Amino acid sequence: MKLPLIIDHIIPKELQEKIKYTLLSDSFNWFYITDVTHATDNKQQRPGFQHRFVVKEKINSEYHNLILPIIQNSCHHINYNYTKIIQGRSFLQLPLNLSDTKIDTPHIDLFDKHLVILYYVIDSDGDTVIYKNKYSKKQPIPYFEDLQELKRITPKQGRVVLFDGSHWHTSNQPKENVRCIINYNVTNK
Repeated sequence: MKLPLIIDHIIPKELQEKIKYTLLSDSFNWFYITDVTHATDNKQQRPGFQHRFVVKEKINSEYHNLILPIIQNSCHHINYNYTKIIQGRSFLQLPLNLSDTKIDTPHIDLFDKHLVILYYVIDSDGDTVIYKNKYSKKQPIPYFEDLQELKRITPKQGRVVLFDGSHWHTSNQPKENVRCIINYNVTNK
């Protein structure tokens, strides 16, 4: 199966709604971060909120089991037998009044081989951009002008995008709506 792959309604509508309601309720624990891309040399400082479901292969959240059908259905769809969930996170971005309208800093989630499972909790602006460029030890950080767009995905509730985690990727900062995503990194190694 060719990646990146976009699948709408990876989970039933009822579960989509339950996840949306849970993550956007006033009882869900969100934690402030100064930049959603976590780039160490990033000067953009695009603040947002995160929730960590899985940290270093260990379950960190009571909500992990709610999210698990997304991972299972996604991997089943492409016949990918994952052996480990390396990390699982959710990000919540609010529209910001930014003078800098550039795309967020391109990044990779991990240096080790992995599959990215990116799920959109709600409809929003703030497209995800996946680049043709892949991480390499020879050029660990590509120059922005060298990046070539491979795929652009608009956030839509129930949609998942699956891609090789070595691809540089990023998002556009939302201007109109809250952007809420779930990002899991899994491996079959």
